[in-house]
Amino acid sequence: MVAAVATAVALGASACTGGEEQAKAKGQTPAELLSSARTTLETSPSVSFTLESANLPGKAVGISGAKGTGRFTPPSFKGTLNATISGVTGTVDVIAIDKQVWMKFFTPDYNPINPADYGAPNPAQLFDTKTGITSLVDKTQGVQKEGTVRDGADVLATVKGTLPGSAVADLLVVGDRAATFGVSYGITDRGGELRRVVLTGPFYKGATSTYTLRLKRLDQPVEITRP
Repeated sequence: MVAAVATAVALGASACTGGEEQAKAKGQTPAELLSSARTTLETSPSVSFTLESANLPGKAVGISGAKGTGRFTPPSFKGTLNATISGVTGTVDVIAIDKQVWMKFFTPDYNPINPADYGAPNPAQLFDTKTGITSLVDKTQGVQKEGTVRDGADVLATVKGTLPGSAVADLLVVGDRAATFGVSYGITDRGGELRRVVLTGPFYKGATSTYTLRLKRLDQPVEITRP
């Protein structure tokens, strides 16, 4: 009997907490919701990260996808990039810490590179709070909340707006700097975590393409060290 009562109390407290979180989120403006989600993600010990693309022109040079782990302090990344380099398309292993990047592409060891030489961003800089993915929040214009969508097991609140092409090009190296890009953010209904960023626009001449960045908070830090 005592155990049953304790369980009921615990469940009630949990439901109350979840309800309070949802009520708080509903009371926020779209800009406040984005700002809060940004802070929640930036304080993560580490984050899992994937980058997917759609509708890229056949001769596009640069990054079409990525998968790995990132950290905001210091800005760093370890994982793989799907890239077209010197006319060859393949998957490359990359480690990036702050402004230093090492790549393993048809070589047994990691070698230092300048990603700009390959039309690619420094993946570590994607996790720089001043210039990276989360910095797009402050640059987004016409912010509006547009309901919720299900993304696997998560329910995401959708916040949309536009970004100047310069902000997109600075982040991903590709993109028409004079154009306007659409951006959609997905924020978890529980925990208010920024989980998805979708960028759509003229990344390459003559095409409207999409890059989808997915992030997920990890409770434990993942060690990323220089090779």
